[in-house]
Amino acid sequence: MAAVAFSILAAFGFASSAVLSRQGMQAIFPLPGVMVSLLFSFIFAGIMALLFAFSDIGSIPQAAFFWIVGLGLLNYLGGRTQNFLSVNLIGASRASLFVASQAPFAALFAVAFTGESIHPLVGVGTAGVVGGLVFASGTSILEGWRGDKVFVLGYLMALGAGASYGATNVMAKQTLEVLDSPLIITTLSMLVGMLVLAPLVGASAAHSGVQREKGLGFSGSLWAVRWVALAGIASGIAVISLYFAVQRADVVVISPIVSSSPLVTLLLSHLFLARLEQVTKRLVFGALLTVGGVLLVVLGSQL
Repeated sequence: MAAVAFSILAAFGFASSAVLSRQGMQAIFPLPGVMVSLLFSFIFAGIMALLFAFSDIGSIPQAAFFWIVGLGLLNYLGGRTQNFLSVNLIGASRASLFVASQAPFAALFAVAFTGESIHPLVGVGTAGVVGGLVFASGTSILEGWRGDKVFVLGYLMALGAGASYGATNVMAKQTLEVLDSPLIITTLSMLVGMLVLAPLVGASAAHSGVQREKGLGFSGSLWAVRWVALAGIASGIAVISLYFAVQRADVVVISPIVSSSPLVTLLLSHLFLARLEQVTKRLVFGALLTVGGVLLVVLGSQL
């Protein structure tokens, strides 16, 4: 059950990060926002690694670095970057629903490349999670599609982020088999992510700047990015929790539970963001369907 608890914590962390990043990107452009969030994720993970996994630093096998580099590219260039861009284009609640596609992607990759098997209840539960999330989105997707074609790009990026996160879950499982230290893997993969993203962020900042609002001054700049920094910390907690979860259970069990995070995103968006989500009967039914799917996944994982 520890894996399930870590999965639920990861879901809350990712949901909080989506809402905080949406708030933060009212003042900062997406790519600099990714770097700020990743920097704070790295600082948080680094502190945790120094406190609780310092002895693992000197015993990192060479084979682990290959997996860590791949993990950093997938998670932060493919996952977080596309996630932030999609949140900027279509909002946190809509983006999170498509990012939840990581569950079927992770199941596909895990079965195809690592030989994991899916208990029938886990398969049904995964379908319930995805179906509930899509149903919970209501007509907002169709309305956005009709109203502005830029939404298409946002949906595609969110779907790309879901695929990247699904692959990340599988790669994290493989990396943990080489280096059994979630905290060290998290910290080093975040460092890789920052190094890879630096040229893209630099080009973006040179072209359009960092802040959407000019003339804020140093103190104003710090205040403007506080939400993105908090999003980075929330995401850091989520990633660490996810890696501890996949250390203890199969990816096909963990991913559907983590993919329930959009329900929390919808609730937080309704409470804290300017564009509120309506709590409709469709949303409630979708939430119940998703929770039922998660319960089936948990039950199937114990059989």
